[in-house]
Amino acid sequence: MSSILVPAAEWSATLADPIEALTWSPDGTRVGVAGVDGRLLLLDAANGCVTRELPGHAGGAFRIAWHPRDAVVASSGQDGRVQLWDPETGANISSFPAGQKWVEHLEWSPDGAWLAAGAGRTLTLWNWQRRVVTHEIKEHSATLTELCWRGDGQRVAAASYGGIQVWDPLEGKHTDTLPCKTSLISAAWSPDNRWIVAGTQELSVQIWELPFRPGEELAMRGFANKVRQLAWHHSGRYLATGGSHDATVWDCCGAGPAGTEPERLQGHSGTVTTLDYQRSGNLLASGGADGLVLLWNFKRSITPMREFQLRSPLTRVRWSPAGTAALAGCHDGTVHLLRPPSAD
Repeated sequence: MSSILVPAAEWSATLADPIEALTWSPDGTRVGVAGVDGRLLLLDAANGCVTRELPGHAGGAFRIAWHPRDAVVASSGQDGRVQLWDPETGANISSFPAGQKWVEHLEWSPDGAWLAAGAGRTLTLWNWQRRVVTHEIKEHSATLTELCWRGDGQRVAAASYGGIQVWDPLEGKHTDTLPCKTSLISAAWSPDNRWIVAGTQELSVQIWELPFRPGEELAMRGFANKVRQLAWHHSGRYLATGGSHDATVWDCCGAGPAGTEPERLQGHSGTVTTLDYQRSGNLLASGGADGLVLLWNFKRSITPMREFQLRSPLTRVRWSPAGTAALAGCHDGTVHLLRPPSAD
């Protein structure tokens, strides 16, 4: 792997295969990268140099996720296991099977108490303090397509065909069902815990207000493509969605977004492939199949505040914890560090 300066970024690093996942250390000094080839690399965020190469997963990697507070990195892939690594030494801290060979979904709870893994129809919940799997939940009727946590870490939602199942990680008990008559392909819980949203196979976004009351689910339609890209503003008021050449921002205050006109942020010549909001600021980063990364603050302007032209379609964009930089991962295996304007 090499690290070089490029015109659009502070640094660029190159893997051999497309970037599958990106993660930041809690202090923003290091980044984790997972490639389709299964390798896991930890980089110095200051210069893109490799600080540690982890054994990774035979057959390919799907996810890499830094613990929200502690020095531990979790990963999953096509070998059917979740691995936990010490980022300082590269030692394997723990490992556990997660139900199927393809462990496609891996999410730490916001408080760091739990690690949720999704493989096939199985949701596995691992307790960080006790270092054990506490629940292996197989009651799902279809393959899990996404996992997302409530902001307090007390509930985890699992999306699949037919809707979302919500679980209590401590008791392993089912607490709610959010129905949908089609297959869901993405999901995200709003930071204010008011909404859960999901992209569907039918080119729409389904939204449920909590606590859910049957018959009150809403749908936003009219997307050109399936909506795999969902990003919440930290206030929980604004939801950004992909599904076309535009990044679309919905206002979720009041009665919610259904029946309202969203703000359409136009700047990409290709489909939007990834979205991410700053954790505490107002900038939205959008990456597209056109190789562009655009930074937006739509409350100030519907024109992007900064543009970065990269050489390959974007697979992931992730803001640093402080919102002072964004990682951009591309299909050609490159990772770039991008800086926003000094003020948002």
